[in-house]
Amino acid sequence: MKYERLLMPITVRKTTFPNRIVCSPIQTNFASAEGDVTDRLVRFYRRIAASGIGLTIVGATGISPVSRLGDHAFCLYDESKNSSAARLFNAISEAGSVPAVQLNHGGRVMSRALAGGQTVGPSAIAAPAMKNAPRELTVEEIGEIVGQFTHTAANAARASARLVEFHATHSFLLNQFLSPLSNLRNDRYGGSTENRARIATEILEKARALVGDDIVLGLRISAEEYIDGGLTVGECVEMVNMFTEKGLDIVHISAGGRDSGGRMLTEASKGNLIRLAGEVKKGVKIPVIAVGGVLRLEQAERSLEEGQADMVAIGRALIADPELVTKTLQGREKEVVECNGCLQCFVPGPEPGIICAVNDDL
Repeated sequence: MKYERLLMPITVRKTTFPNRIVCSPIQTNFASAEGDVTDRLVRFYRRIAASGIGLTIVGATGISPVSRLGDHAFCLYDESKNSSAARLFNAISEAGSVPAVQLNHGGRVMSRALAGGQTVGPSAIAAPAMKNAPRELTVEEIGEIVGQFTHTAANAARASARLVEFHATHSFLLNQFLSPLSNLRNDRYGGSTENRARIATEILEKARALVGDDIVLGLRISAEEYIDGGLTVGECVEMVNMFTEKGLDIVHISAGGRDSGGRMLTEASKGNLIRLAGEVKKGVKIPVIAVGGVLRLEQAERSLEEGQADMVAIGRALIADPELVTKTLQGREKEVVECNGCLQCFVPGPEPGIICAVNDDL
């Protein structure tokens, strides 16, 4: 197979991605306890980036001391971490991939310990998988969080990231604001589609002003929440078009999350997340990244061939074998160590950092 579409460059703003293959943002928990880059974190992403990946997105990056998803999550919320981050982004760039970072706040699905003792959300409604309801954010606090996202985006740009992605999916804080299920506010941040989307539009607008015209701004969004009354493709398209007017350059389509249990993985295994990306692509004017259940390059090539996306992200398969792309392009498919779907990489172990049943060299 020639993978002609996957290997075709694509340019967004002033950044040219050498191909359409994306390393999906992964919550590695490989940073230090203070959120700084470690040798292990650099090695993990450099190995993947060097395997013919066009865009490498460093995942789940904290925007404040109380926003982290893990106790060893990478953070970039103050300037003291910029030189550490630059080391990571430069390693990715030197390996031949475009360096990017995903910024996230866990909101109501965080552990209380990481949230500073009290989780927060758009409304005081407990997540389906959590026992404790969050404290409802005030308008002033929402403004502070907008500032944290945008300040961290500026830090990422200074540290040489070429793309900044805001995480608005998988039941985390921005997703909680977008969702009609978790956002029952009656002020300018709740109610209508426009109001629920307001926090993201403010982040995009202010981030663009801070990072300038060259940096690519992305957003990961759940096109379907897989819960009755949650976000659906139609509203997702409406929101993405709003975001495009505020500076969004590329959208990363996923679905489900912690609130929908294992539904996301089930739908991904059927190829339904890729099809959701295709539905969104029909209604938006910016490039679309598809993700979900992609274990082999032929699946990614077929997605582009069918017009489902402009780029395709791979996650668990690259944890299992960081050289997946290189081996495949060299005709060494039989040497690829395939992800067995055990989901061990999703489960916290006794020590910091993800583990993999088929790759003990992480």
